[in-house]
Amino acid sequence: MPIRINLLAEAHAAEELRRKDPVKRALLAAGLLVLMVLVWSSTLQFKIITSKSTLNGLEAQWKSIEKSYEVAVDSRRKSIEADEKLAALQHYTTNRFLWGSALNAFQQTLNGVDEVQVIKLKTEQTYSLTEETKPKANGPLLAPVRPATSTERIALKIDALDYSPQPGGQAPKFKEAIANVPYFQSHLQKTNGVLLTQMSAPNAGRVMFTLECFFPEKVR
Repeated sequence: MPIRINLLAEAHAAEELRRKDPVKRALLAAGLLVLMVLVWSSTLQFKIITSKSTLNGLEAQWKSIEKSYEVAVDSRRKSIEADEKLAALQHYTTNRFLWGSALNAFQQTLNGVDEVQVIKLKTEQTYSLTEETKPKANGPLLAPVRPATSTERIALKIDALDYSPQPGGQAPKFKEAIANVPYFQSHLQKTNGVLLTQMSAPNAGRVMFTLECFFPEKVR
């Protein structure tokens, strides 16, 4: 029986051992991992470049419309302010105080009151302005804005002469007569609407006195 001798067996065994070497496999795995990282990094870099290009395009587009936007916002703001002023004027026009009605009612105050003569009648209509509050930071929020307002104060001052047999006795009656006129009942302040604010000492059987009528304050 012939005997076969493989002279390359030792070389084959060494080659097989090299193929199974764990260091070589680790290096191969590391190389694949590095390759994957490079591919992922390249993909990410491409996305970053694409995003920057998109961002630059959006910024250029915004700059092209920014001025138009600011003009539109300013026009809108002015339009709102004009509407608010027109509404305030309309409100004032329809709710303004009519002195004609007050003076017409005053003609009825001396009915039933004798020996009293009105010497002077003075009307007062004043306004005190309150400026608007600007928006300001209140922590993370903005404090609310309040528009400018004006407070209307109206008064009627009456200087009269009492020449009755009991000087000064007719002043309270005149005050009561004013308060009982329907117009003044509905339009004067509910408390202290008519006050006797001044009375002089009798002089030659006559007394000068002053009555003041106060209308409710109105904020416009």
